[in-house]
Amino acid sequence: MKENIDDLKARILRESQRLTESQKKIANFILQNPQILALSSVRDLEAQLGTSKATIVRLAQALGYSGFQEMRKAMLLSMRQELDPLHRFKTIINGKKEKQNFFELIAEQSKINLQQTIKMLNPDDFERAVSLIKKSNYVFTMGMAMSQFLAQITAYLLNRVSVRSFALTYGPLNFAEQIINIGKKDLIIAFSFPPYSQETIKAAEYAKEKEIPLVAITDKPTGQILPFSDIYFLTQVDSVTMSNSMMAPLALIYALAAQVGADLKSKTIKTIRAIDHVRKEHS
Repeated sequence: MKENIDDLKARILRESQRLTESQKKIANFILQNPQILALSSVRDLEAQLGTSKATIVRLAQALGYSGFQEMRKAMLLSMRQELDPLHRFKTIINGKKEKQNFFELIAEQSKINLQQTIKMLNPDDFERAVSLIKKSNYVFTMGMAMSQFLAQITAYLLNRVSVRSFALTYGPLNFAEQIINIGKKDLIIAFSFPPYSQETIKAAEYAKEKEIPLVAITDKPTGQILPFSDIYFLTQVDSVTMSNSMMAPLALIYALAAQVGADLKSKTIKTIRAIDHVRKEHS
């Protein structure tokens, strides 16, 4: 049942004449505080409204849900989709008075993100991306804000498995200007996550014009960068904190680098030995 907060409010208004007085009390609270519903347990609502679990469950059923958990889950999903990370975090820290266990919250959300990303991963696209990385003269990575960190980590990991990689940095030259001299035998890996950077999108569009292969890693099938990519990966980045979760994108780029390293075994071992030598003799 895919619904948003407005759908729940419409249900309540539609069914209001059929509700008992105690159910109306809960319904009015939900109308005014839908985000609190999304972040509360039955016990939380019992204590806050001075009502019973049975009354809360019966209200959910009267509104067409199987029970409280389904109603709460629908609102939680809606909240995650409709609010940006900063507003989601504000809602969470304002929604409950007791101390939050953010490690558990973040771990649980990361688990969900990884599971959903695995479901969205196309094994054929993964193999194609690995093949593109291996045969490229150079790999260039790009992204803005949090995506820039992902781009830097990707370049770092690929260099460790013998792939010549460079992360583009935004400065005197924008991304499009920096890829002017990149050729068709090179590869760009672009990261595009909320808030989406038009700088990255424009550079991807220019790369498409120059026929430079591009692998996009983003979060939505409607992403602006997708028309300009040869291969794209969707990763879920839902978060309970002030920024998008990077766990799923990180898992993907670690997996790509690991597969490239395994396929280029002899070159990778040679690179690792060179790194060890530099660390011992020149550090």
